[in-house]
Amino acid sequence: MVVSRRLSRERRRAQLLDTALAIVRAEGADVLTLARLAEDAGVSKPVAYDHFETRTGLLIALYRRVDEQQTEMTRAALDAHANSLEETVRGLSEAYVDCVLHIGKEFGAVTAALHSLAGAEELLREGRERYAALYLRAVERFVRLPEAGGTALMLGVVGAAEALSREVTAGRLGRDAAVRATGHIMLGAVTAASLPAVP
Repeated sequence: MVVSRRLSRERRRAQLLDTALAIVRAEGADVLTLARLAEDAGVSKPVAYDHFETRTGLLIALYRRVDEQQTEMTRAALDAHANSLEETVRGLSEAYVDCVLHIGKEFGAVTAALHSLAGAEELLREGRERYAALYLRAVERFVRLPEAGGTALMLGVVGAAEALSREVTAGRLGRDAAVRATGHIMLGAVTAASLPAVP
């Protein structure tokens, strides 16, 4: 049954994304289609198609929304914990793991669905590179890293944080253990690669 409610385009899109995440959370990404989204959101199919055009467009929009939330949480953590390298690393580690926990298993389902789509790897790669750049800027306030290797180092840290967070959402690892491990990996990598301070 279609419910007609007048919302602004922005609010309608947010409602549709909320509904899509609820579907993924309850049943997985495989059942997510624009027709199913329209039905669960109480809108006509043309409304859903107008916002996302294709299932791929919907999955990309979901990924970008989660990516924005994670970036915002990371920046907030840096604002709150950025007085030393150790505090910065702890804040970054907590923000990554906590954001994945807040978003839940649906993020993993969305990224897994994207992996199966042509051209989506570029989107996922851009997301990883954005986090790596953010992490690099954060730690370089306290240490100097090699120009060529700093980004690669942070890409490795992001990959480790991603893997540990997946273990937490799967129930195989506790939140605190994942935060500690992510922090140890980041701090160890940064310390080992840091260059002497410029006199």
